[in-house]
Amino acid sequence: MHPEILIIDDNLDATELLRELLEMQDFPVRTALSGQAALEAMRERPAQLLLVDQNLPDVQGSVLTPQLRDIATQAGVPCIAISITGMASGTGSATPVFDHVLGKPLDFEAFDALVARCVSELQAKSPQ
Repeated sequence: MHPEILIIDDNLDATELLRELLEMQDFPVRTALSGQAALEAMRERPAQLLLVDQNLPDVQGSVLTPQLRDIATQAGVPCIAISITGMASGTGSATPVFDHVLGKPLDFEAFDALVARCVSELQAKSPQ
């Protein structure tokens, strides 16, 4: 079973495109267009994989992500966070806040490979 993904991005077109791509691969996906909406969604049901835009209208992704992780941790849910940033194209290594970094525009092959790697990481973290 695929982990649930929460996409947090204020760009509705980008959010819907990612949602459609992930749902075609049978991932359960929810979206949030702001930091506040993301916090509410996580409190309702923590997601295991977070795709977080760095520049949200109400908060920076790097400020929001630790709060989202805390909600997941308190619920006993393993969580991986991927930053989506306009700084550079391609994939990058972890930062103190994010497990992985993706640049815009997204390289969809790299995106799919990273999501698959994150699924494997989450399966390894989940209790058997």
